[in-house]
Amino acid sequence: MNNNKHYITTLYKYGWDEHHSINFEPFKRLDHVPVRICMEGQGVFRGTDGSRQILLECSGGFRSLQDMGLQPNPVPGDWCAVKKYDENRGLIEAVLPRTKVFHKPVLHDTNGIRGDGCITIANIDMGAIVIDSRYDFNLHRIDRLVALLSTDEIRPLLILTKIDLIDNIEAYRKRVLSRFQDLPVFMVDSLKGTGIKNLLLYFRPRQTIMLIGLSGAGKSTLVNSLCDRPIARTKEVRDKDGRGKHTTTNRQLYLLPNGSILFDTPGLRVLGMNRGYSEVSNSFPDIAELAKSCRYSDCSHTGEPGCAIKKALSAGELEQDRFLHYLQLCDESHSIEKTLTKRNEKDKALGKVKYLYRRGK
Repeated sequence: MNNNKHYITTLYKYGWDEHHSINFEPFKRLDHVPVRICMEGQGVFRGTDGSRQILLECSGGFRSLQDMGLQPNPVPGDWCAVKKYDENRGLIEAVLPRTKVFHKPVLHDTNGIRGDGCITIANIDMGAIVIDSRYDFNLHRIDRLVALLSTDEIRPLLILTKIDLIDNIEAYRKRVLSRFQDLPVFMVDSLKGTGIKNLLLYFRPRQTIMLIGLSGAGKSTLVNSLCDRPIARTKEVRDKDGRGKHTTTNRQLYLLPNGSILFDTPGLRVLGMNRGYSEVSNSFPDIAELAKSCRYSDCSHTGEPGCAIKKALSAGELEQDRFLHYLQLCDESHSIEKTLTKRNEKDKALGKVKYLYRRGK
């Protein structure tokens, strides 16, 4: 019991709170310890008990619970109940209930839906969208990334990197804010440290922030600047387009000097949606607010009489390009929702077969 008290005390700097303490109560009498997963790779995980790094594997009992659909696949950011069998090794016996999670985007094209929209990081407070301001600035791309985070109820912010390569920095900020009025925007030069202090002031101690963006956006260089030391591996930029090469291959936790918690993630190669129609619709608050004034509650905003959105478009109060992109994302998410629902049903049936096989029946 004393050991558990020690672990919980030292884990607070990694985001442990009263919510997790309550969920961990049933595991105290089993002499398990709470551990947060910091990184995954090749079927094993690395976590922290607040004092040291621990190599983690899933126990046989945990795998049986997974087969029955009673436990999820562990991911970075998860808080787990762990049975230690060595000072630096342990078995995952349970994943504690999660707060906010991020679902991996899936590819939606003419060939159908590819990917499973699985959870890749858990217990996230904010999602920091990292965009290369010189070579990758694109409002549609920001639309998608904001929607990806918002559909998982993760608060987004935008970090425009490599501002030393652009003229009229404030013009970029204004272009973003004209479309995303409530989106916090930070302009940084990670190599020189410009803008890093303001960003760190926005991050709070014990708050978990996930970096998200395309390969080569400068996420690893940003991590090094935030940590004030070369902790993440980086590569030189390509001459032809000024973009960094893909370097991050794992989702990994870093504890920043100001006490906030940062997850660096591999660059996204796919920017499809990952959730259903209603969640994507809610990620466009300006359009959602206008829709409340439509004559019909089930208005599709594509031609019905009394449509408030059609009126706003005619009056120039809503940008047509933003609305058309909204319709595109909603259409993608609707198709994805139907496909993933069918897949989940098949996965449950397969899990039952696996469980019976493990039990020898």
